[in-house]
Amino acid sequence: MMIQTQEQCRRRLFLSAALAAGMVLAGCAAPQRSQHIDRVKTVSMPPPPAPIVETIPPAPYVDSYWIAGHWIWDKDEYVWTNGHWEQSRPDMVYQQAYWSSEHGGWVFHQGRWVQIIAEPRAISTVITVAPPAPRVEVVTVAPGPNHVWIGGYWRWSGGQHSWVAGHWEPRRPGYFWVPGHWLRAGSSWRFSGGYWQRY
Repeated sequence: MMIQTQEQCRRRLFLSAALAAGMVLAGCAAPQRSQHIDRVKTVSMPPPPAPIVETIPPAPYVDSYWIAGHWIWDKDEYVWTNGHWEQSRPDMVYQQAYWSSEHGGWVFHQGRWVQIIAEPRAISTVITVAPPAPRVEVVTVAPGPNHVWIGGYWRWSGGQHSWVAGHWEPRRPGYFWVPGHWLRAGSSWRFSGGYWQRY
């Protein structure tokens, strides 16, 4: 019969306690890790309001590009960000910010500059007569949150510039509107946009 010293007993007791504590901690840690991975947070909020009626101010330059205002979610409410003019960028278009309903909630898509994909049927218009500055437009109340404002622009027709007024259109899934606008190209002017482009 093996006789254990007090020191041996103490060591065995310490090792047993450490092993048991490790097993308990391991058992506790596993569910926490699993919960962290599997937990999906769904933030529900009311749908965004219809865009605010904006009066587009006079353009600062002929080849100005209007970036429309939009709603953002700030803490616990929607806050409106005003629209503004920016300088046109050659062969680029601004994808306007918008909200979409996904998986029972609302998702905000930030606006950004992207490359224009020229429409195959689009006829390139290049002229030497500078277009007038874009007209001041009042963006009327949107029919609903899923509508896009198609801004007015100057169209070259019959040897002169004629104004095409802005209007609302329903958003097309998978597409965004490329506004019609003029770009300076040396001593000439080139018309770009005026169609729906796939994301």
